[in-house]
Amino acid sequence: MTKPTPWPRLNLAAGPVQVMDQTLRDAAKPVLYHYDPAFIELFARTSDLLKQVFRTDYDVVIMQGEAILGLEAAAAGLLSPGDKVLNLVSGVFGKWFEDFIHKYGGETIELAVPYNDAIDPDDVRKALHASPGVKYLSVVHSETPSGTHNPVKEIGAVAREFGVLTMVDTVSGLGGELLSPEAWGIDIAIAGPQKCLGGTPGLSLMSISSAAWEALEARKPEPLRASFLSILDWKSAWLEHKRFPYTPSISEMYSLESVLQQTLDIGMERFVDRHQAISRACREGVKALGLELWPAREEIAAACVTAVRVPDDIDDAKLRATMRHRYGVTISPGYGELQGKLFRLGHMGPAQAHPTVLAAQLAVLERSLADLGYPVQLGAGVGAAMAALEGWNDEGEKVSG
Repeated sequence: MTKPTPWPRLNLAAGPVQVMDQTLRDAAKPVLYHYDPAFIELFARTSDLLKQVFRTDYDVVIMQGEAILGLEAAAAGLLSPGDKVLNLVSGVFGKWFEDFIHKYGGETIELAVPYNDAIDPDDVRKALHASPGVKYLSVVHSETPSGTHNPVKEIGAVAREFGVLTMVDTVSGLGGELLSPEAWGIDIAIAGPQKCLGGTPGLSLMSISSAAWEALEARKPEPLRASFLSILDWKSAWLEHKRFPYTPSISEMYSLESVLQQTLDIGMERFVDRHQAISRACREGVKALGLELWPAREEIAAACVTAVRVPDDIDDAKLRATMRHRYGVTISPGYGELQGKLFRLGHMGPAQAHPTVLAAQLAVLERSLADLGYPVQLGAGVGAAMAALEGWNDEGEKVSG
C-alpha cells in the first residue's frame, strides 16, 4: 500500500488558505435543519456581518457554491443576447471571464494589458468613448495568479460617467483593501471566504446595487429564474421571505459567520492594514534575496500574494517540491499560462498575514533556494521583512509600514 503524503505544516498557498482554529471549531457545530429558527437567525446574522465587511448598504446575497458560481451567476443573470461588455483583462481570471460573456450571448470588447500590469482608468474612458452602447464592464479587482490588483475605485468612477454597470471579481480583494461598493461604483461584487477573509471555500459572497437588481429583472428574453445560477431566486426567497431556493450549505455558513465575526472583531481598517503591511514586508524580503517581483510596479502589487519571477537556473517545480516535502511549506505555482514563470507566496487571512508565519515562509524559501544552488545569503530575506515590520503590535490599533 502506498504511503500517503504527509500534510504540510504550513499551507501558504494562494487559496484555499490555512484557517484559524476558531473557524474549524465553529464549522464543526451540529448540522441544523435549514428552517430551524436558530439557523434562520444565523443566516440573517451572517448576512448582516457580510454587509459590514463589504462596507455597504446594498443587498448582499450568499450563494451556496464556490465563488466561480457567483461569477457565472452575474453573467448569466445580467446578459441578454448582444449586450456589449467591456472586459478588462490584466491576468488569467480576467481573460477567463470572457467564456461566461460568450456563453450567455454577450459581445466582448476587450481591453488588455500584459499579465504583470494593471488597467489604466484613462484607457477605460477611451475604450468607452470608442465603443458606444457598452452596457456592462467586467474587471478583476485582485488578480491572484499575477499578484497584481486593478484600480477598481477609479475604474468604477469612469463606468458611472458612461452609465455602465460593473461586475467586479473581488474574490481575493475583499479584506485586502478597504473597498466600498457604493463609493467604488461596483454594481455586482463577487467575493469568496477562502482568500483574505481566511475562511473555507464553498460560498459566493455578493453585493448587489439597486441598478443591478433592475438589470437582472430586465434581462431578455426573460429574467433568469428557477436555476442554481439565479440571483433573483435568492432575492425572492431569502431577501423577501426569509426562505431558501434550495437547501443551503449549513456547515459552510457556520464557517462564514465565524470568519466574518473574527474579521470585524479585529476591525476592517486594522484587518486590511495587516494584509498591506505583511505584503509590503514580503516584497522587501524577496528583493533582499536578489529575486525579482512579477508585477511591473510595486504600486500594483496585490495584498493577497507576492508573485515572484522564477530565477534563471532554478526549476520552479523543484523549488516548490523542496519547500513542501523537505520543509513542510506549501506555496503556489504560476497559474494557467503563467505556469513555470512565477511562484506565489501566500499571506491571506489571519492565519497567514502575520510576522511569525511570514518569517517561517521566507526562511524556508531561503533554505530551499540554497539547497538548489541559488546564491542566497541566509537570513537576508527574513531580516529585510522584519525590518519593514517595525511597529507591528498584535494588540495595537494599527501597524506601521
